[in-house]
Amino acid sequence: MALYGPPPNVGVAEGLHLIFSHYCSPWKSAIGSDLVTGENVLAMDGASFARMCKEAPELNQYIGRTDIDLIFSKTKPRGVRRLEFDQFLDTLLELAVRIYPDEDPTIALANFLAKFIFALFDQPPSVDGVGEIERILDELSVRE
Repeated sequence: MALYGPPPNVGVAEGLHLIFSHYCSPWKSAIGSDLVTGENVLAMDGASFARMCKEAPELNQYIGRTDIDLIFSKTKPRGVRRLEFDQFLDTLLELAVRIYPDEDPTIALANFLAKFIFALFDQPPSVDGVGEIERILDELSVRE
């Protein structure tokens, strides 16, 4: 099984934000306005999220389009059609837990990111796959 990490000199959080930004579809008014501050923020719609999941190598072998749509709907705020970055992270966690139900959620997320999400970067698999998972776990545990 090929495992990936963020590109060189890019942390886990920055790598996830790069992927999120890439899949926010600008042609569908992906930039919304924060209700509190009024600042413009990036947001991802369901079609863009589904496209990201479809483009993640081998993810379709573990989860179908209906599950992807259900998870997207579950994690977005009620009455809103798009995910902001924090909800995007929640959605990735939901996918990880669905694919690795017997794992601790943090370990499930690290495995999910290393196997599927960081594979979206145009780069070869890591030569030290276990090291990538450990790096991801280290960075995730700092954020908790």
